[in-house]
Amino acid sequence: MPNFRRYNLLLAALLGPVVALMVAASFFLQPYDGDLTRLGGYPESLYGWQAPQKRFVPPLFRAFESAGAQYLEPADVVILGDSFTFRAQASWADYLARATGLRVQAFKLEAMTPNQLMQSDLFRRQPPRVVIYETTERSIKSRLRASGTSCRAAPDPAPARLPRHPRSIEPEEVLRQARPVALDLSMSVDFLTKAIPRALWGRDKTRVRRLVLTRDAAFSGVEKRQLLVYQDDLKKTQWTASDWESARCRLMELQNAVQANGQTYFMALIAPDKLSAYDELLADPSLKGLSHIDALARDPLLHLPRVDRVLRQAIGNGLIDVYLGNDTHWGSSGHELVATSVVDALIRAGVLTPTKTP
Repeated sequence: MPNFRRYNLLLAALLGPVVALMVAASFFLQPYDGDLTRLGGYPESLYGWQAPQKRFVPPLFRAFESAGAQYLEPADVVILGDSFTFRAQASWADYLARATGLRVQAFKLEAMTPNQLMQSDLFRRQPPRVVIYETTERSIKSRLRASGTSCRAAPDPAPARLPRHPRSIEPEEVLRQARPVALDLSMSVDFLTKAIPRALWGRDKTRVRRLVLTRDAAFSGVEKRQLLVYQDDLKKTQWTASDWESARCRLMELQNAVQANGQTYFMALIAPDKLSAYDELLADPSLKGLSHIDALARDPLLHLPRVDRVLRQAIGNGLIDVYLGNDTHWGSSGHELVATSVVDALIRAGVLTPTKTP
């Protein structure tokens, strides 16, 4: 007869430490808050932001993220964007609406294409004054491919300037959740299965890269000498000059198409990848100089504000949480900087009044 008691004791001896480790990790780990810590299995206690972030309650712009969304209500500004526009915390679209007082609507790129917007009845009857196409840098090649029409700029519209009526609304501060409210074994299993192979054998099959910095970055979290980035930020190493030129042509095609009605002003907004934004702080020289947004902006007739330069300067000056340490996206300070850059560009273009209107 087999000695089941001995087998059970052996099984308990083997599994007991594993279960204990899972339970301990569940109690001591902070809940995943950032997309990079979640995808890569990194502790929020090290990479999570500590300085308060901000949000507007309710949001100051209307957000449409679901498939089948339609442009049915008039707006002054329509944004077609990705996750850099649609954030749980304050978005640059909120700050844009606050700084201008304009009616701002934003559609997820997956929910509304530029062609669908331009073909809608309301766009034809009552077009918005501004359309902003926002995309993250890593998606440039997949989203922006020239169709073969002219890459030369058509004349810009020249209707009267929009008056600015800034709103005196302050965002709320958002604090981090320090501890999970309940035992979460699934989170601890996810963390351990990613962290242990990386720590013991140097094997990392996640979609996140951890990079060393030459000096402290201005993150409000504990870890300031390492940078978490999304693996796809490295796609740019395989892009050719013709890829960037095709993207530039596609943006010009969109600009010409949107502005064909003579009333709507088009603006492109490229959200630089985190790898590009922290380029000057990277210890690995092979990862420097991968961004070529300069190639997109070489045509001065393309409406492309250089938010990449603004963000990199702010990072160099030590502004806290321009990007979040645990996330691919901007922190509140980054969103506010981007909105200010957009407003300034619209003023220079003659779309907005240069001073506040009483």
